[in-house]
Parts: sequence; structure tokens; C-alpha cells
Amino acid sequence: MTKQVGEMAAITVAYSGVPRVAPMPPWIGGFMWKKTPSGADWISVALQNDGADLLFPCKDHPSDKAANVQMHITVPDPLNANGPGKLVSTVKNKNGTSTYNWEMNNPISTYSIVFNAAPYKLISDKYKSITGETMPIDFYILPESYDKGAGLIAEQKKYLAFYEKYLGPFPFRAVKVGIVETPHLGMEHSTNIAYGNQFKYDKDGMDWLLLHEFGHEYWANLVTASDWRDFWIHEGFQSYMDTLYQEHLHGKDAYMKAMVARQKGFKNKQPIAPREPKIAYQVYMSEPDYVNSDGDIYGKGAYFLHTLRYLIGDKAFFNALRHMAYPTKEMEKFTDGRQERLVNTDDFLTIAEADSGMELDWLFEMYLRQPKLPKLIVNRKLIDGDRDVSEILSLEWETPNNMPFNMPVDIVYDGKTQRVEMRDNKATVSIFGSSPKIDPDGWVLKAQ
Repeated sequence: MTKQVGEMAAITVAYSGVPRVAPMPPWIGGFMWKKTPSGADWISVALQNDGADLLFPCKDHPSDKAANVQMHITVPDPLNANGPGKLVSTVKNKNGTSTYNWEMNNPISTYSIVFNAAPYKLISDKYKSITGETMPIDFYILPESYDKGAGLIAEQKKYLAFYEKYLGPFPFRAVKVGIVETPHLGMEHSTNIAYGNQFKYDKDGMDWLLLHEFGHEYWANLVTASDWRDFWIHEGFQSYMDTLYQEHLHGKDAYMKAMVARQKGFKNKQPIAPREPKIAYQVYMSEPDYVNSDGDIYGKGAYFLHTLRYLIGDKAFFNALRHMAYPTKEMEKFTDGRQERLVNTDDFLTIAEADSGMELDWLFEMYLRQPKLPKLIVNRKLIDGDRDVSEILSLEWETPNNMPFNMPVDIVYDGKTQRVEMRDNKATVSIFGSSPKIDPDGWVLKAQ
């Protein structure tokens, strides 16, 4: 029967087969058939780069989030199966298996529609959001790791406080904060974060993997790139939050040191926000073979945000960060899915310009739309016989295709900092006293 515009159609798809074993999880995905330390079966799934069609038929594109998902997972006893959302019921079958019925009633990306199974134990806790609501924290953990679970949940609560401070309320507080121990390193599966970092903490007691993957509940699951070409919004924004956590713990100097350390390894081979459509491997991997990793959407994306912070100032920057997560206060109240939205790079440009009152398209063009970095050319002219002026600096930005780039820079001399504004990519400044240092803190992303 032919359906007309506006009519509803229900389609049932039956499928079966042998799932692909993940060659290099979680980066090259599929199923993992592993054993726990005690020898029990341990099953996990990771699908981000390769696509959820490794598990089920779907329209596998970031813009197509399922409004509601139900998973009915049958596993042999004593395995416990978990997935996104809430556990609705568990059915004990007569054949020595159990069926675990899960439902996620917030929109969810297809690559987050996965499950894990093992003889998990459940550790449950609670956390009070800045909204006043109390949300559950559920950690599905292997029996062998059970004694370590409380420590990780304590860290999770610190990360919740950090993200809510800068970005607003946890978006899925009506569902749960979920963590599941996995045989692969980790993935941002919404409301059931895959955790496989084996409880490794740094000198601060921080688990970098959990901080990063949990942060994707904001930058991936709340705010979702409408196409793979804008996935720097997931990885770059979250990588920035990883470094900002150092400022949260130890102050500005620690943040600056950690951010400057990110400059090592930028490839600058492809734009981190290309205008043409891309697939996952094209943004995560380098041309021409798309085999070798290209991490620029992580570190270079984070450094772009760092430079933006310098240009527009802390007040405007942190307002823009918050508005990128939640454009309005009203959206912070929603927990039924209306808080989520699809975005692209121009959406952030609009927000940053509104909060700063500045035109910023030239900045976005330079750092996001093409791969090469600007280079700061410095010419120095020493002045003899002038008691007031010791030297004159001529500064000029050398840019790809002579792109406009009036990025100011800090010059420090005699213990004072002067912010030098550029015009037509150039500036001249007279120096009084000791030898100057240019951008000594590394605020501006530039060729080294």
C-alpha cells in the first residue's frame, strides 16, 4: 500500500549473522569475545568509527539519532547484560539464560547503542546535581575489581562537579550516570560509559580516561555534530576540558603548561573542520590511506579554543562554552531529550561572536577551515644612543594564501606585559629596557 506524506509506517527488519570481531577496539570496531581474570565470558561492543551497522541495520549518520531505543539482550547465566538508559526488567528463562530489557528514552547516537555482558556486580551511588535533582550512579564492574569501584565513583563525582560548574547540569540526570568495565580502553557510550583503564590514577588521583569519556556526555551526546566533518566539536572541546581540569585542580600556571605541551605532534595535514562532508575515518585518520592516526581534531582543536580564550577574554569565552552546551537557561531544565541538539562549526562561531561582540570568522577560517598554521615573523632593530628606546620590533603574520589574521600577541619586557594589536597582519612596537619575550606563555597557536 502506498503511503502518503504525513502518514506513519512501521517497519520490522529481521537480521542475523556472525558478528565481526573487532580488529583493534575501540578504534577499529566490532565485537570483543574475551575472558575475565577468573575465566568467565566477557563480551563488549564498540562501533564509533566503523558504524553501528556492524551490529544492526540502521541509517548510520551522526544527524540521525534514535529518539527511543529498547534492547533485549539474552545471555547465559550468570552473565549480566547492560546497555544505555534504564534497566526495565530482567526475565529468568527456563533454559539457563536471562533476558535483560533496557530502554533509552533520550535521543542517542547509533554508535552508543551497544551492550556489554559479564558476571558483573552492580555498585550504585547517588549524586545531587546543581539543579537540586538527585541522579543515580551505576557502575557495572567485574567481581575481581569490586573493591576498586568505590574509588572510581568518588572520582566520578569530582568530574560531575567540574563539568556542571563550567557547562551546566548533567544532561542525562533523569536517566543515570553509568559506567561499565570493558576489555577495551573506553568509549563515550551515552549513560553507560565504557571504562577499561584498569583503575590507573595519576599523582592527583585522576583517571584521565574516565574524565575524557564522561565529558563526552556533553560534547558528543548532549551536543552532537551534525556530520563527521564537525567531530572536532566532540574531540577538541572535550580535549580542552581535559586540560582545563588542570586549571581546576592546580591553577592557571598548570593549565598553561599542560596546554603548551599539547603542541607536540600536530600534523597540520587536513582541516579540522572541513566544509565538505566526511566519513569517520577521514576525520580521525590521515590521507591518503586513512590508516595512520591524525589527532588534530583532539589537540589542535583544544588549542584553537585556548587561543580563542586569549583573544576574547575569560568572561566571553566561558560564556560561549556554556552557551555551546546550553544556548538558553530554559534548555538546562529539560531532561526528556529536548536538551540535546545537532550543531556544526558555524553554530559555535555565531555563539562566540555574540558573547564576545567581535567578528571572528577570520580566526575560524585560519585554524579550522584549512590545515596550515600562521607563522609570526619578527624583525628586530637595535637603537643606539636613544635612552628611551632600546629596539624596535616589526611583527608580521605570514599566512597561507595571505589570509587576513590580525591576531594580537603579548610582549613581555621589564616585567611588564603589552598586548600588541595587529593591522593588516602587521605591527611595529618600540621596546623600552630589557630584551623582549614574545608570547612567552604560548597563548597563540602558530608554527614553531
